Amino acid sequence: MSAPTPPPSGGTPDPYATPDAGATPSPEPAPTEPPAPYAQPGSPAPGSPYDQQGPYGGRPTPYAQPAPYGAPSPYGQPAPGTDGLSIAALITGILGISPVALGLGIAGMRRTRRTGQSGRGLAIAGVVLGALGILGWLLVVGLVVLAATNDEFQEGFSQGFEESYAERTGANLNLGDCFELPADATDLTGIVAVDCTSPHGAELVGVDELTDAEYPGEDSVVATTEDFCFEEFADYVGTDYDASGLDMMYLYPTEASWTFGDRRLMCWAQNPDGSPLEASVQGSGL
Repeated sequence: MSAPTPPPSGGTPDPYATPDAGATPSPEPAPTEPPAPYAQPGSPAPGSPYDQQGPYGGRPTPYAQPAPYGAPSPYGQPAPGTDGLSIAALITGILGISPVALGLGIAGMRRTRRTGQSGRGLAIAGVVLGALGILGWLLVVGLVVLAATNDEFQEGFSQGFEESYAERTGANLNLGDCFELPADATDLTGIVAVDCTSPHGAELVGVDELTDAEYPGEDSVVATTEDFCFEEFADYVGTDYDASGLDMMYLYPTEASWTFGDRRLMCWAQNPDGSPLEASVQGSGL
């Protein structure tokens, strides 16, 4: 058997060659560590700050860090500003819109309690004003019902009104009374009788009342008043109006005053130039 032929210098050793007896074997290569496995999606990479064991067995994530002490929490903080419903409740209460103020006030109290906004006091004020306004309206309605159903109340109110109206229209004056003329001859409010022997502005020469069931119309009332006053003037002064040196004025009911019970005709004599009368004109023939 022939000896194996060695490979040429620098060539590739024959894997099937049999080593010579007594030859020194080649040292085995040192084992190398396997490469680190790739990080799996959703888990921290090995050796990262988040690859730590949590106190309860889990691995904390970077989003689960507690807030530092003293930092304000975004939850539970009161909303800034004043509640709009509470402001509206106070405004409507001041304006006297009572039912609206009451409703807005109750809503404002509930909302300020829920949101923490300021304005609860305004809402309470709106509720109070609304309640007082409603009570006031109830009182007015009660008085109206009383006036419509109570005979004594109606009689007292009517009497008081008639007395006040009589003072305004001169109905408290009687035939022959002397008085001072007001600046507005259509308003005899506060006119009182004075002594006819002292200087005075006018003297009542005729008084009457219409008896028509309904207002007869202004033209008819004026005609009736003039006929009455001319006749009364002649009887009281002692001369016809056309021949007298005195002037005459009169008052009669209007359609508006008729609805308040005014039926009175009044005629008085005065000087044409507005100068005072020095004595009574009754029977004077002036």
